[in-house]
Amino acid sequence: MKNLAILEVILENFMSYEYARVPLRRGLNLICGPNGSGKSSILLGISVATGQSYTERSKRLADLIRRGKDSARVTLILDNSESDGKRPIPYISSDIISISRYLKKDGKYWFEINGREVSKFDIERLFKSVGMNPDNMLIIMHQNMIEEFAITSPEDKLRMVEEAVGFSQYREAIYESEEKLNRIVGEEEATSQLLASAEQNLSYWKELNEKYNEKKRLLERKHYLERELIWSQIIRQESIIAQLEEKVRFKFSQLKSVDERLLEKLNMAEALWIEYLSLKEKLRKLLYNGKNFEEIGIIDEKLDKAVKDYVNTRVEEAILKYRREEIEGEIKELENSLKEARNVYSELEKLKVGDRIFTNRAPSEISDEIRFINAHLLSLGDIPEDTPSLYQAYLKTYNELKQRIVTVSENRKKVLEELEERKKVWRRIMENLIDEVNPIYREILSKVGGTGGLRLVNMEDPEKAGLEITVGFRGSAPVLLNAYSQSGGERAVATMAFLLALQHHLKSPIRAIDEFDVHMDPHNREAVMRMLFSFVNENPNVQFIIITPSQMSIISESANIIFIQIVHGKSEVAKIATTQR
Repeated sequence: MKNLAILEVILENFMSYEYARVPLRRGLNLICGPNGSGKSSILLGISVATGQSYTERSKRLADLIRRGKDSARVTLILDNSESDGKRPIPYISSDIISISRYLKKDGKYWFEINGREVSKFDIERLFKSVGMNPDNMLIIMHQNMIEEFAITSPEDKLRMVEEAVGFSQYREAIYESEEKLNRIVGEEEATSQLLASAEQNLSYWKELNEKYNEKKRLLERKHYLERELIWSQIIRQESIIAQLEEKVRFKFSQLKSVDERLLEKLNMAEALWIEYLSLKEKLRKLLYNGKNFEEIGIIDEKLDKAVKDYVNTRVEEAILKYRREEIEGEIKELENSLKEARNVYSELEKLKVGDRIFTNRAPSEISDEIRFINAHLLSLGDIPEDTPSLYQAYLKTYNELKQRIVTVSENRKKVLEELEERKKVWRRIMENLIDEVNPIYREILSKVGGTGGLRLVNMEDPEKAGLEITVGFRGSAPVLLNAYSQSGGERAVATMAFLLALQHHLKSPIRAIDEFDVHMDPHNREAVMRMLFSFVNENPNVQFIIITPSQMSIISESANIIFIQIVHGKSEVAKIATTQR
């Protein structure tokens, strides 16, 4: 059966790419080009499309959009064709699967599969179904991850290996048994506590009969008080509503009085305005004739008085209008309060129980008595209706709890045995894996003048268990691979030796490494590349993507070589050289 493979990567307005189609194929794909040409952006694009968390925590997705553009898209064209009647992704019945991720400047993004929008979970499920977790650096190793892998803890290294080779289920089976054991232990402790409580309280049941009548009386009183409390609240609310209704009526009477006065002022203002106009016309005629100056003076005085009276009337009218608005606001506020009070009353009416209780006690006084009764009831504790029958029931419960303790203890023993067996299986599986990988790792190191080995540590405890990688060069004793004991080139060689040794066991059909050789000397680079070519030739169904800025002195005859260069500020696929077997 064919593995899933990426046939093409399409980058649109992504980082330094305006538009580029990067054809890939099964086997070895070498992406070459000078520094800054956009090689690593291709692997970053693959990561974005596969939903890899690495890209989302190291960069804002919006920052990956080409400068001056509002959106970007990365598309992977996958080969899902049938082989032996089966497809790599069986639940998608098409030979080609198109996976796209859209990025927007505002931070929004979404995925599509064959043009249909899907969730990130759907994308992760698709790739994990073929054993590919892009967040595992043993499957996709970005720039600087060689250094990151060196400083990764032994515990995390082991977990990476388990996931990459498809052995995670053995650890998960251990965790499942541990969770089951914890539940059983918790159940055992809880049952023991219940048993102790039942045993302690069994002798006290005879004393409860004296408290029964007191509790019954208190419950009856409490029931009555709860009814009284509701009716007290209803009566109080009825009083509030009546007071509000009276206030509303009073305000409407005030509004009516103001309206009458306002109408009076409006009529007065209109009469004064007519008088003003008449006097003004008389004054005009007298002035025109130029006679009877005494009469002109009288008319002028009347005109001044008419103006003053008109202005005063308008001021009084404005004051009355303002007062009217005030009253209307007060009426509205009172009506809202009345509406709210009626709503409260309506809700209280739903709580009515039994006949009306006429009470003049305040709700707070009744509530205080209820709290007092509740405190008394609490002090009495739980009292059964029939003490003798409860005594027998407790005796029965006690015996059942004893039997339950026996059963839970047996279950705990079985789960402990299951847990130990699962740990043994997990240790055996991992030890066998390392036993197979270790000689290959040593052999690869020997080809580049190094020595070293792999060892499992703390395998008795899965949480502390880890994988330690040792390496030494130029005759020095092997030491742990870390950020301090080796040079950058030595760390790169040791990490690549480990990856190559592990390749036959990895489940992912797609694997990628970015600039693994950046710190290597030419001799080691050539040796590692030869071993990589050898592995690819032996496994033509696996897709390898290698990114390197280096000039290759040796090239696999079946390698798909892609050259990237910058042209007018844009990354472009400059040349593709593919030689078929």
